[in-house]
Amino acid sequence: MIEKTQLKFVKSEKTGELIGFVSKTKDNKLKGVREDSVYGKRICILAEELKGSILPNTLYEVELKPMHKGKNGYVVTSAVQVLSEVTIESFIVPKKEYRVVINFGGKKNYKTIYFDPLKGKTSSSRTKEGVLEILNKRNDIANLNGVISDFLDRADELIRQMQEDGYDIR
Repeated sequence: MIEKTQLKFVKSEKTGELIGFVSKTKDNKLKGVREDSVYGKRICILAEELKGSILPNTLYEVELKPMHKGKNGYVVTSAVQVLSEVTIESFIVPKKEYRVVINFGGKKNYKTIYFDPLKGKTSSSRTKEGVLEILNKRNDIANLNGVISDFLDRADELIRQMQEDGYDIR
């Protein structure tokens, strides 16, 4: 019987192979868990044809089948990377607030990236280059090129507005 869930894989310290872990919920469904989970868990190993194509610490939608010979685990027979849709918003209040906000991720794993040249707390949030560096490191964003293009358009418009409002921004 094939079951479906979402998993992240980690490198096994013993074998060097990528592995994941699942636990059965009260309604008898498999759910991906971390290795240090307090719940009873079973190991998930990759089928031979998937080895080398999976990234560690990246969320995948997987299909699992029980291991043969009564072993206590599952074989991952299919894995498709989960990509997050992105929303980008611009907030401009002349002389007070200038921000572009990029949101993505699931309910439990929600992420926000800010571009705020006026009040940004880090160099990565104060500069376009800093935000681009963060975006380019992400491998879980759907339509990354479109997201980057939209961000650059909004950031350029925000900087133009700041310059019109008297700020010396390049």
